[in-house]
Amino acid sequence: MTASGHHAHADQALIELRQARKRYNIGQPNEAEILHGIDLRVAHGEFLALIGPSGSGKSTLLNVLGLLEPLSDGAYALQGQAVQGLEDQALTLLRRRALGFVFQFHHLLPAFTALENVTLPALMTEGRVSAAAREQARALLDAVGLAGAMDK
Repeated sequence: MTASGHHAHADQALIELRQARKRYNIGQPNEAEILHGIDLRVAHGEFLALIGPSGSGKSTLLNVLGLLEPLSDGAYALQGQAVQGLEDQALTLLRRRALGFVFQFHHLLPAFTALENVTLPALMTEGRVSAAAREQARALLDAVGLAGAMDK
């Protein structure tokens, strides 16, 4: 669905970058351009692998795609919505609605059960965990083979 609540058109890209550039220390003697005019289009349902040597910009690109860092130049549209110029709150809402992160070194909160760890985003968003959120978390744990570990 798009931000307006309509389903995305089949030809609309999930992710689209046009001439994406990312520079650090702009205007300084140590200015560095990490992303050099990247064009990328990822369709709904498409899988993609990002492969490259250390220092080639993989993490920078993922941070840009994850709305954690802005582009220096170029255009980025997520589910058809341009992200340049969005304020922090709008970016947070878009990130929460459209993205998921699995970090290389992920850790669950040890004081919580698996079910509580999965429902944590609902708790943070809504201030409570509804029955529907709890049921969705159970279904997600079941889908990845962790139904038996729900209370551990």
